[in-house]
Amino acid sequence: MMLITGFFLLFVACIAYMHTDMSISKNSPSYLAKLQWDEVQATIQQIQGIFDQCLAVHDKLETSLHDLSRTGDTKSCKAARKAADAQFKELAKELKPLLTSVQSSPQSSQIWPKVEDLVAKEREMQEKLMARHSTVVDSFEKKLRGQDIENRIASQQQKIGALRQEVESLLEYLSEI
Repeated sequence: MMLITGFFLLFVACIAYMHTDMSISKNSPSYLAKLQWDEVQATIQQIQGIFDQCLAVHDKLETSLHDLSRTGDTKSCKAARKAADAQFKELAKELKPLLTSVQSSPQSSQIWPKVEDLVAKEREMQEKLMARHSTVVDSFEKKLRGQDIENRIASQQQKIGALRQEVESLLEYLSEI
C-alpha cells in the first residue's frame, strides 16, 4: 500500500508541477525593462535599415558621376540627383519618428549619443556628396578638363571617404548592440 501511495503522490506532484506557471510576472520591473529594450532594439534595426538605404542612394549618385565622366550626359546625372533628393526627403520623414522614439526611451540613454552622432555624420556626408555632385556637373557643363575637375573635388572626396567610414563604423557599433 505504501508503494502504491508513494507512486500515486509522485505522479500527482508531477502533474501539479507541470501545470504550475513558474514564469516571471508580466508586471515586474525587469520584464517591463526587457520589453522596452526589445522595442529599442527593433527601432535601432529600423534606423539601420534607413541608413543602409541612404548609403545605397549615395552609391547611386556615385554611379551617376561615373556614368557622367564616361558619357558626358549631364541630364541623366541631374535626373539622378533629383531622384536622390526625393529619396533623401522620404527617408528623413521615415527617420524622424524613429529618432523621437529612441530619444524618449529610458532604455536607450547609452545608445542615443551614438545614434545622434550617426545622424549628424550622415547628413554632413550627404551635404558634401551633393556639393561634390554639383561641382562635377557644373564642371562638365563648363567643359573643363578631367584633371581640373579632379583637383576641384579632391578635398571633398577625401572628406566624403572619411565620413563614410565613420558612418559605417557607427552602423556596425549599433548592429552589435
